[in-house]
Amino acid sequence: MPITAKQRRVYEFIKRYVESNDEPPTIAEIGKHFQISSSASVHGIISALEREGLIKKTPNISRGIQIVKQPAPEDEDRGEIPLLGTVAAGKPIEAILSHDTIAVPSDLQGHGRTFALRVRGDSMIEENIQDGDIIIVSSQQTAHNGQMVVALIDGNYTTVKKFYREPDFIRLEPANPQVKPIFIRTSERIQIQGVVTGLIRKYESQTSLQP
Repeated sequence: MPITAKQRRVYEFIKRYVESNDEPPTIAEIGKHFQISSSASVHGIISALEREGLIKKTPNISRGIQIVKQPAPEDEDRGEIPLLGTVAAGKPIEAILSHDTIAVPSDLQGHGRTFALRVRGDSMIEENIQDGDIIIVSSQQTAHNGQMVVALIDGNYTTVKKFYREPDFIRLEPANPQVKPIFIRTSERIQIQGVVTGLIRKYESQTSLQP
């Protein structure tokens, strides 16, 4: 997945430090700059940057961080949107909220409020949404039949499904023949959180962005 805003800030700090001091910062110096008391948390961020190919860390060397890759040019045309947590592509799961952000291309940011969610489950596999993908969601409280929505059920559980309003119930339809639809007979039980407008997936060393 693309790096988070916090990871990018650490990456930019390392770049500036190297440019100013002709050597990389230590883990302790990174932690001090960002007021991160746990060295394990800093190591986690460094490991994420290394997985993305942005840096290389030489073990057992205090200043062993090396910048190995500049951000791709298209990153300059990116903006950050909230990464609010996890949504189920399967059975509804309890809403999990976070306070992170993720950088996305401008054409996926939309014109109103837009946010991102990480998908858990495979009930939307035939719509090319896989477990671990990140969906881009345009915030709105209504939807037309056939639109893919993020729905909050009973105020506690979230799911991503195709939305259909029938005469006697609302049907949340999966895109996997092995998963049963969800039928909501009392409309007050469901709140539409938004409509899915895009998808971000990590292919090894390359990020796929799909409208």
